Amino acid sequence: MSEKVYGIDLGTTYSAIARINDLDQAEIIRNTEGDFTTPSVAYFEESGNVVVGKQAKQVLVADPDNGVALIKRHMGTLNPLEFRGTAYTPESISALILREIVNAANIETGDSIEKVVITVPAYFGIQEREATKQAGDIAGLEVVGIVTEPVAAALSIGIGSQDTQQLFIYDLGGGTFDTTIMKVGGGKVEVIAVDGNRMLGGADWDQALIDLISEKFIQQAGLGDDDPRYDEGFLGELRRDSEQTKQSLTKRDSATVRCRYNNSDEQVTVTRAEFEAATKHLVDQTIEICRRATALAEAKDPQLKVDKFLLVGGSSRMPMIAEALKAQLGLDPIPTDYDLAVAKGAAIYGQTAVDEVLSTDGEATGGSTGAGAEPAAPKLYLGGASTLQVSNVISKALGVHFFRDENDAVGYINFIAHSNDSIPMVSATIDAATMSDNQTAVDLAIYEQRGERESEDPGSNEMLKSVALTVPALPKNSPIAIDFTVTAEGLVRCKISDPASGKYEEIEVQTSVLSTEAVAAAKTQISGLTLRS
Repeated sequence: MSEKVYGIDLGTTYSAIARINDLDQAEIIRNTEGDFTTPSVAYFEESGNVVVGKQAKQVLVADPDNGVALIKRHMGTLNPLEFRGTAYTPESISALILREIVNAANIETGDSIEKVVITVPAYFGIQEREATKQAGDIAGLEVVGIVTEPVAAALSIGIGSQDTQQLFIYDLGGGTFDTTIMKVGGGKVEVIAVDGNRMLGGADWDQALIDLISEKFIQQAGLGDDDPRYDEGFLGELRRDSEQTKQSLTKRDSATVRCRYNNSDEQVTVTRAEFEAATKHLVDQTIEICRRATALAEAKDPQLKVDKFLLVGGSSRMPMIAEALKAQLGLDPIPTDYDLAVAKGAAIYGQTAVDEVLSTDGEATGGSTGAGAEPAAPKLYLGGASTLQVSNVISKALGVHFFRDENDAVGYINFIAHSNDSIPMVSATIDAATMSDNQTAVDLAIYEQRGERESEDPGSNEMLKSVALTVPALPKNSPIAIDFTVTAEGLVRCKISDPASGKYEEIEVQTSVLSTEAVAAAKTQISGLTLRS
């Protein structure tokens, strides 16, 4: 059994895997085709085989009904997809991608990978994070940790310097966007503020480019009201070509795409200026999120001054990104490994866990590896630091469902932990009360913020878990106590108790839409499929 932990960036459009090598450095492991990244695409063949990666992406052009891309956007939702008459959950499809990435790494390294750390966007909530862990479980992996992508990116650049630096991470991936402001140095990472949009990413730039090319083609070919985007063949080819066109426009001022539809065959030229104009609204969304994150960070630390502004994620390569950040925010972005930095950082995070020099509870670690052991030696993969201490924040507010009186049928959410509160956290005991005479049960329901801002409306939030406390018949306004904590890993623990009788109920909230039984069934389903790249 390997004692190494491999880091996996399970991306919306591309995924990568990394490890700490014999030189104590983080390195990306190439897949069987020699590439550093693997398309996060799965295609289901009639034979029962599942193709994952580059070939699946190519086949999807001609047969989009039997494959899927961008599955990460559906993680943590009850959104099963059916292929060849069989339904698969988002977690199951992600598990197939994980299996292929790990299988390819095993072939490349001769290893037998069992332990992994998987990354998630900073703005993922509890359900999405647990869904990601469950995808690893379904793939037959031991998930020793979940780390946010910006923290992983920070680790990949090195945090060994004793001088504390304040970093702003701008992470524009294929399907999600995150901003994170943090302090790093001396083996410590302290997250100050996070913000983002899980439904905004490079795929939206691709769609804008598809629309731009299509509209120019319609005009050039004189198609009038005949829109070729309704033709699956045309749209599939253009979707394939748009990614290459976007990459070309990163390096050149214009690019040409061949478009064919019925009897029309045209060479359509798109300039970088046209592409930037068509996607300005998307860039502006990221700028607004950056401003929100900055305001949150400055409210917590008025003396905050960003030392480095880092670009992460493959879509951050587009010149319009750096130009907009300079023009609108006055920031001078620094490029990183873009789509490789996150996987490298995940490997670093995982190795600190194996080496027992990782602390995530806000307490300093002594760096010892057992009773009587010497303090840990400096780690090259940590930039010379000997330990890693990570202090994080929650991405979405958490609260309890209350009612104003016995006639209130809807109630409201009282938020106890707010977005960007530091974790771990322990709230003061909440004093509640029964609503009616002879009440024999009290319900406790935990909710998570669903939208970009807190809303007291229960329907605007996600109910995570509930429990009923049975009590002796109590008069109206009898005291009920609620204790609420959030661990460093984002696990919510709640205790509801009746002080008079001493009765109580406790619940833990780290939940997904999949039950334990559903995970076991998915594991059986996935293990029966043959994978190939």
